[in-house]
Amino acid sequence: MSLFNRIANLTKASLHEVLNKLENPVIMTGQYLRNLEDDIRIAENMLKEQQMNASIRLRKSEDAANAAKESELRALAALEAGDEAGAKVAAAAKIRYEEQAQQYATEAKEAQDRVAELEYRLKEGKEEHARLKEKRNELATRVRKVEEHEQMERPNFSRGMDYGAAARGFERMEEKILEWEAGTQLSGQSYTGSGASSATNPEDNTAVAEELQRMKEQLASRKN
Repeated sequence: MSLFNRIANLTKASLHEVLNKLENPVIMTGQYLRNLEDDIRIAENMLKEQQMNASIRLRKSEDAANAAKESELRALAALEAGDEAGAKVAAAAKIRYEEQAQQYATEAKEAQDRVAELEYRLKEGKEEHARLKEKRNELATRVRKVEEHEQMERPNFSRGMDYGAAARGFERMEEKILEWEAGTQLSGQSYTGSGASSATNPEDNTAVAEELQRMKEQLASRKN
């Protein structure tokens, strides 16, 4: 099933371009959660429909099976009465009802299988929603820390975009926040020293560059 695998409205390339320009990516995680909530509601409605469908098919199968038994009794009674023509009609009806009973039973089984799959997908979706909601809180906390260090440099923040693919989006959000955190550390170093004319230690810049490279490699290994 692709119920919880929505394709984003934006292409991956344009999505990354937007994220690179966006100053507060955590805002977008709310849209991811809303998309997932919509999917969960759709699945819940589908589950109810399939449960009803399975119930109806089972009842029809039982009714057809009962009708087949009644037709068999009529055929036997007709034979005992010497009514061969009536026995043939009743026997034909019995066969037809048995076929219907089998068909309805097959359809009921298929509906029950869909019910089981939807129940599993719903459980997965709700667990994923809870995990991403908690992750969003974590990312929001990290963003607030960045904002506190960059109030003068980043006074305003952009507001959301609409696209899906919740889990992949959250990973991209975290990558963006890691870049901010690293940038905040570098910015903090630029204010150290005796005054505005003091030089930055080249070794410190090298260490920061190495640390940024390490984090980029770490993110790349997670994706792989």
